[in-house]
Amino acid sequence: RTARALEWRRAAPFRVDEELSGFSLGDIGAKAIAVALQSAGNSKLRELRLGDNSIGNAGAEALAQVLRLPECRLRRLSLRNNDIGDVGGRAIALALTSNAVLEEVDLWGNCLSDDCKRAILSVARCTVFVELDLPCRSPSQLAEGHLSNRMHRILFDWISQVHIGVWAPAAFEGTPDPQDMMFRALAHMDAYILCGGVADRSELQLSGVACTLIAAGLCRGDAFDREEVAAWLAFVTDGACTTDQVLDTADRIREVLGFRLHRPTAYTFLRRYLRWTGWSEESFSLANYLIEIAVTTGLACVFSPQAVAAAAAVLSHQYSAQGVVVPHMPRWKNKLLRCARLDVERELAPCTSELAQLHANLYSGATQFVNQKYTWSRFHGVARIVPNLPFNAQFYARYLEAEWMP
Repeated sequence: RTARALEWRRAAPFRVDEELSGFSLGDIGAKAIAVALQSAGNSKLRELRLGDNSIGNAGAEALAQVLRLPECRLRRLSLRNNDIGDVGGRAIALALTSNAVLEEVDLWGNCLSDDCKRAILSVARCTVFVELDLPCRSPSQLAEGHLSNRMHRILFDWISQVHIGVWAPAAFEGTPDPQDMMFRALAHMDAYILCGGVADRSELQLSGVACTLIAAGLCRGDAFDREEVAAWLAFVTDGACTTDQVLDTADRIREVLGFRLHRPTAYTFLRRYLRWTGWSEESFSLANYLIEIAVTTGLACVFSPQAVAAAAAVLSHQYSAQGVVVPHMPRWKNKLLRCARLDVERELAPCTSELAQLHANLYSGATQFVNQKYTWSRFHGVARIVPNLPFNAQFYARYLEAEWMP
């Protein structure tokens, strides 16, 4: 009894840290965190990561009660890889019906039924991620899905051009983050190809614009905006498909992919990581360029989105001599490793090495649109930066682990 009374997880912390993943908090610790979040000292907290903590229904219910409070100002909450079941999931769903401040919630890796996931997604006023993309897929899987590596590059480069469309309708351009929409469209397309949704290469262009329509969030929105965007997307195919075909294909892809539409992308993780590692407008453009070439060339099919984003964050810190200056952030590598929770030797270092090599290969004469796009001044001309980094994975492993403290 004395040991239980003294257990540290029962005491509400004076100050809640953003990163509390992997501390075995359980329901007891989650309840303590919920109490602490209601104190004035934690009112400025905007992000909270509670992944890998064995939090169950009781802990989720306690946190959901806090989310329902009008003074709760959290914008991002991660409850990934816990033991939350439908009881806790329903409590979170109830909180999300009224919470208008939250922007992102991670719920993948829990024990939620499909019905509970649907209930959460149907009422949430924010982005909820209920699944995570599988890492380390073989590039040969693209060919098995009727798409060679070359065709993958051509198709994804074309989709990237569509998202820069000059004459895009207002509903298409009104998205809060066009870059986020583009990466979601590319992720949907990858998932649809890999699950065998494309029966013939002739369907690739139609599927690409349909995924763009889904990423715009208009498949179940206003009917007029949906048809306007679908008509424009049909137009950019030069008559290869009709408006009705775009609409019908989008509905079919939604049905095939289901919860796979609600996965975080490399861009999702990049935004999170750069908050911890520091960034400037130039380094943000460079990191975006790196993850975009990883996605368009198929490298992102081999590594997890977390690894691709973390590798881009690492490489974006290496070009200060060429004008990409990042504000000093003490122990940024340590913070990145804590946030990403990747195996350096097996995941992050190999991915960083591959991305550095891909960057060098594309610089030496590639004609892809993504290279042209990132020479524009709005992206600070980062595609003109001369790659000069090593391709050795062991180099990056030593570099990242030099200051690592778990």
